[in-house]
This record gives sequence, C-alpha cells and structure tokens, in this order.
Amino acid sequence: MTEKNRSTAAFLAMLLGWLGAHKFYLGRPVAGVLYLLFCWSGIPGLVGLVEGIFYLVQSDSEFNRKYAPRLAYDTPRYLGDPIDTLRRLEALRQEGLISEEEFESKRRQLLDRIG
Repeated sequence: MTEKNRSTAAFLAMLLGWLGAHKFYLGRPVAGVLYLLFCWSGIPGLVGLVEGIFYLVQSDSEFNRKYAPRLAYDTPRYLGDPIDTLRRLEALRQEGLISEEEFESKRRQLLDRIG
C-alpha cells in the first residue's frame, strides 16, 4: 500500500469524481467501477464533490487511518500506552498490512523510546 495524499484525493474527487478517479486512487476499485457505471446519472459527480470536501476537512491522521492504515503508525504515536501500541502493530502485522520487517522496526523504535 503506497502513501496517499489527502489533497490529491480531494482534487480528484472534486474534478473527476463523476468517473470515480478518487476511488481508484484510494485503492477502492469496486467503488470506482460503480462510479463509472452510474456516471451518466450525475449522482457520482455530486457524491464526489461532497467526498472531496470531506477529504479536505479531515486531518491527515484521520485520512491515513482510513485510507492508509500503515501510515497511521509512521508518525510518533508512542506517547500513549506502549502495550496498546504493540498490540495494534501486531494486529497490523497479522492482517498483512505491515511486513514482519516493518513490525520489528517499529517494535524496536517503540522499545528505544520507552527504554
């Protein structure tokens, strides 16, 4: 999963939302195809405009949590409970959202910060 830019997603949603460009960009191809199938009705254009506005008012952490979950842990969020952070990292590893190497790297960073 690659890094997704919130403003790029908003730009695509507002200008090409009627084609579902933002859905393809965000890694949601099924939704993108649905937008393409109904582009003749104008509804995807209106929905895309609203979604673009939502993307702009979301914080980066909210956006990353929803559309790039591994990036939600790239920022130093280790100020809270370290056990909880380790559990969340383990869950991401088990779901296949981060590799074993990424998990070990984040685990070592966390232990270095608290130790």
